[in-house]
Amino acid sequence: MKIKLLSSALLLLMLSTACKKEEIDIAQLTFNKPLEIDLNHYASRVENQNGHIEVSDGGFKTVDKGEKVIKYSFDEKETANLKFHGSTINPSIGAVITTYNNLLSFVSFTVNAEQTDVSIQYLKKKFGKAYSASVNNIIADALSAKTKAMLKESFPEYYKEYKNDFNSMVVDYPQVTSWVKNDVLYRLTLDPVNNSLNFKLDIITKKAFEDAVILGYHKNIDNPFK
Repeated sequence: MKIKLLSSALLLLMLSTACKKEEIDIAQLTFNKPLEIDLNHYASRVENQNGHIEVSDGGFKTVDKGEKVIKYSFDEKETANLKFHGSTINPSIGAVITTYNNLLSFVSFTVNAEQTDVSIQYLKKKFGKAYSASVNNIIADALSAKTKAMLKESFPEYYKEYKNDFNSMVVDYPQVTSWVKNDVLYRLTLDPVNNSLNFKLDIITKKAFEDAVILGYHKNIDNPFK
């Protein structure tokens, strides 16, 4: 009886191990190269796009000039297999990984707010001084002392607390910060809300940007690669 129970336990362990998927760390992926892992077994949805994006009558349309785009979407459950330099991905937002002509070309995700600080520090250490930053302001009382301290520590060169023209205390912070390295744009968007600092990162290659194959990056305004 004991032997049967032990055999059953070992079988369950083997099946569990076999079904467990390898964790994907987005920070370790190589852009402008083919993916080394088959995302069909990880993604919630896989969508094929033939062509690039063009503006049309206030909207947009896809125009096929031979571009082959595959979009892998990760919803709440599937984000559990994704990380960014060890930080977990926010499951309520999910993530997108996109290839263009079989090369990794675009990624978009949000990390859990508890790990925003470590994710910002990773980017600053890896890329150094930002290519550009778009500074926004918010009423100081809308943010907790913790969130203001995080903004100030992360981006002291952009952080500023002062009275505006309406005699209200406001905080300047970098809403969008961009780095460019090896023909890849890293675009960080920060959204401070009371006691949280939300972190969203888009990564897009020069080829995907200039060929307008990614919705949201199809207008090629303020091209950072020029």
